[in-house]
Amino acid sequence: MTWSPIRIRLPSPIRSLASDRGVAAVEFALVAPVLVLLLLGVLDLGWRLFAEYRLGRAAAAAAELTARARELHEADLEEALRATAAIAAPFGPAADGAVIVSGVRNETGIRPVVLWQRVWPPAATVSSRVGPPGGAAELGALRLEVGESVIVAELFHRFEPLVGLLFRQPEQLYYRWIAAPRYGPLAAVLP
Repeated sequence: MTWSPIRIRLPSPIRSLASDRGVAAVEFALVAPVLVLLLLGVLDLGWRLFAEYRLGRAAAAAAELTARARELHEADLEEALRATAAIAAPFGPAADGAVIVSGVRNETGIRPVVLWQRVWPPAATVSSRVGPPGGAAELGALRLEVGESVIVAELFHRFEPLVGLLFRQPEQLYYRWIAAPRYGPLAAVLP
């Protein structure tokens, strides 16, 4: 006599519950929305960090390009402002913002004054947070000694989120960079 195991056949619905086929597909279907949200959040954050980096570097370039001139001419200043827009691409003044470069000097020792100011693009509607030409300059914690000058570059940009998951609405970004003129006070912009 040979021994043979008894096979019990389960009814079809019960047998399908005992099967592990398709478990991976169900698990992926549960995890996929979380992964998609995570990916969109990373895209949003990455786009914002990229904008912060580019716009910060563009503001620094505007101040540094202006500060290295021996004499500041309108054409040189225009060229520096255009270069700033190229550095900031795809963000910055050409996209939806403005660059303002100001020459500031402390003549009296009481309060620094904005000697001159240029805005690019010329049709921009933003106003400088440093102050208007001829007015008192607001430099925050920076204190200028009598006779010292600085070049202040301000960059404004209306940031649009890429996806809108982390940053829901457009916001105005602002960057300021201050540089010391290398060869003199740059007290005026020559024609």
